[in-house]
Amino acid sequence: MNSETLLKYLKFLQKESLRHQNDKKITDDEIQQFEIEINRFIEKVFKTSFSEEIKKVVLSIDFNLDEENHNKSKFKWLNFIGGFEGKEIKNQLNRKNRFEKLYNDIDASIFKIKTLI
Repeated sequence: MNSETLLKYLKFLQKESLRHQNDKKITDDEIQQFEIEINRFIEKVFKTSFSEEIKKVVLSIDFNLDEENHNKSKFKWLNFIGGFEGKEIKNQLNRKNRFEKLYNDIDASIFKIKTLI
């Protein structure tokens, strides 16, 4: 993998995260497939001879797709009002916010990598 391929791969991951955040429903299967692609990307990056600075930039991207870490409700007692549907809506909103954050992290990383190359 050379620097051009690295940037293309990052842009691909960025487009995928944008596509997922624009979906009406993000399924567990889509998240698992995206995590497999992320793991494949990280593995390829660390098998190459990129500088340590570029590898640090790639490691600084928060690829954690655990939706429970994002968009916590301040008023948890309101969860009882919506029941199961409210929980599903909350999960979807959390997943969309997670993909939006990932999109922004990748965008910043692409800029940093371009300055290092």
